[in-house]
Amino acid sequence: MKIVVTDCSWGSYDIEKKYLPQDAEVVCEQITSDEDKLIEVCKDATAALSEYAPWTRRVMEACPNLKIIAQTAMGFDNVDIEAAKDLGITVTNVPDYCFDEVAEHAAALLVSLMRNTIGYDEVIKTKKVWDFKIAPKLYRINGETLGLIGCGRIPRRAAHMMQGFGMKVIGYDPYLPEEVAKEAGITLVKTIKEIAEQSDAILSHVPLMPSTEKMVAGELFDNLKKHPVFVNTSRGGTVDYHLLSEALKDGRITAAGLDVVDSEPADFDSEIFQCENAYFTPHAAFYSETALEEVRRRSAENVTNFLAGGEGKIDYVVKFDK
Repeated sequence: MKIVVTDCSWGSYDIEKKYLPQDAEVVCEQITSDEDKLIEVCKDATAALSEYAPWTRRVMEACPNLKIIAQTAMGFDNVDIEAAKDLGITVTNVPDYCFDEVAEHAAALLVSLMRNTIGYDEVIKTKKVWDFKIAPKLYRINGETLGLIGCGRIPRRAAHMMQGFGMKVIGYDPYLPEEVAKEAGITLVKTIKEIAEQSDAILSHVPLMPSTEKMVAGELFDNLKKHPVFVNTSRGGTVDYHLLSEALKDGRITAAGLDVVDSEPADFDSEIFQCENAYFTPHAAFYSETALEEVRRRSAENVTNFLAGGEGKIDYVVKFDK
């Protein structure tokens, strides 16, 4: 039995090997874009662990023995889910391994922008100016309104943290039950326009899928009333970064904290990187040593448990009807 670790961001495979079946042939590669190489390595594989490897229909059709693709990640947008369904290949992920880290990161970006800590430091170091007035206008966080675009478990956790600062929270999420919102202290609104009109800070955190591609666009940026700060900690493709750039340039958005951009690896010549009031972290919200060990272990366990007992032994199987 052959198991392929197709790609690995951390440069070692010790954790994966520890939790995969000890009698399996484990092949470790670093394939993030080359379909032909992926086919060559996986054509006789039973299982694969992946982060970014391009699991297109063409690749999967060329791997007739493949039974499971275990994503060592929360996302699975590198996998053609419809093709996997048609070919009977199980796809798993680890959607909750870094909830704490991403929520903490989102809250940290929000507070940093609302108190201008990043901006102060940058001006002090680069321009040698020691003057509180170099900041944009700042307001007390207590009593301000945080608008959530997407109210899943991560943004709800980040909202709980911001409620600790005294923020009121409104949210747009047509799929969130009213009772769940109430329990989280979130007042649901029916449109993104309402988020734009009422928010002093905006956290966008929605999964990337065809229905959410560039969903954060004109309805938000054309209706801003309070010059909010804006944070995105989900996927760059969910936001129209051209419109965000325009809003940053003309001041409709005071500042943006972006853990993701719409093209990764980042294109530093792109428009968003020319905005002085945009601040970046390198898709790092998920990261802690604790989270990395967990996602790698659980991804390998997904393969081991599947091979031992099928889908019923796995915590999270990607549902093909979503």
